[in-house]
Amino acid sequence: MKSAPVLDTDKTPEFEAPVEATPAPGGVVRRVGVFLLRELREMLPPTIFFFIGFNLILLTTNLLVADYGAAFGSFMLVTGGALVVGKAVLVANATRSIRRYDRAPLIRPILFKAAFYWAVVFVARLLEL
Repeated sequence: MKSAPVLDTDKTPEFEAPVEATPAPGGVVRRVGVFLLRELREMLPPTIFFFIGFNLILLTTNLLVADYGAAFGSFMLVTGGALVVGKAVLVANATRSIRRYDRAPLIRPILFKAAFYWAVVFVARLLEL
């Protein structure tokens, strides 16, 4: 079995690529825009999850205390909380230590990740105050 050499310098290529100056990569504004768009796309799913969950808790609480004439929480506080918790979960998920027990029996990573997420969210909520 014969094989052809990978680079054959004797033959000229069948097509020539045009030699053009490629445009310089975008400026700082473009890089910042790309970064912000990537962060927004990454942050959207957990934020929507917590937004819906927190608003359901707020609605349930308001319905329970409506008989007593008391008001509890507001929509904007719950939305801000969902944003903070969503980003805290993403930050926790990006750390290396979250994957500590991934190869252990299933109960260990579940308990470890639950405790780890709880701790990160707890610190984020404390810093929020």
